[in-house]
Amino acid sequence: MLQSIKGSCKEIIMKKFALFAAPLFASSLVAAPMAMADTSSGIYSGVGVGSAQVHDADVSSFSENNTVSGSRITDNNDTAQSAFVGYKFNDWFSTEINYADLGDIAYDADQGSGHYQTKAYSLSAIGELPLFYGVSGYARVGAAYWKANAQEGPASNQYGTDPVYGLGLKYQFETVPVFARAEYTRYDMDSDYKIDAAMASVGVQF
Repeated sequence: MLQSIKGSCKEIIMKKFALFAAPLFASSLVAAPMAMADTSSGIYSGVGVGSAQVHDADVSSFSENNTVSGSRITDNNDTAQSAFVGYKFNDWFSTEINYADLGDIAYDADQGSGHYQTKAYSLSAIGELPLFYGVSGYARVGAAYWKANAQEGPASNQYGTDPVYGLGLKYQFETVPVFARAEYTRYDMDSDYKIDAAMASVGVQF
């Protein structure tokens, strides 16, 4: 008799414990994605696509080739692509390595026509300012090693290291470590060859 009473009490206690623990277990499952979305610091990476446009381009001066004369740009924009890896130290500061394929520009000269294919590898510091509901504004400043390869035509290959800077908006999703960015970047390669890139990108933080 006593054993059956003890058994009944134990069963009642276990049921009550189960009823009490079930909501806690369910809430932990709901909260798990939130815990995964801690994006205050860590490594991140992503890819982007957009358009690039050359400004103030003078192929005759930029190519440093005295045989090129009478040059004019016939197509100054193209599709741009990028890939990047960075480290976020806190909600306000990050550093980032970025690769950008800035497409081709076409030109005509007295000696014939051709085009430049430009790529850039940059290292930037990024300052971020949280605004509201996952949206933040940011600015970048850094240096880019760039290569402008002359395809066909009389111009010569050029390369160098020059400033890169930009402004953008970022949206950080709340429940997953994913973000989206829209950015306008200036690659200040040469007084005779500047490229502006407008990029949309997505990334993941680890």
